[in-house]
Amino acid sequence: MDVLFDGRDLIELRGARIDTVHRHGTGCTFAAAAAAAALALGRALPESALAAKRYVERGLRRAPRNGRGRGPLDHFERE
Repeated sequence: MDVLFDGRDLIELRGARIDTVHRHGTGCTFAAAAAAAALALGRALPESALAAKRYVERGLRRAPRNGRGRGPLDHFERE
């Protein structure tokens, strides 16, 4: 579970744990998806954060298996 504090309320962002080593860039991706994308579209902060979380979850599930070790999540939206 991730949590979001908006300065007043603590909001729980629940989701399934995705077991993968391919998680490089998840924090930056989450911030860009929430701030640059969802907030720019006029969505409220909790809605934006949840949409960003779902985007990152999809990226983790579809992470490319390039080489060995830790890799990035998949950034290409196909839904």
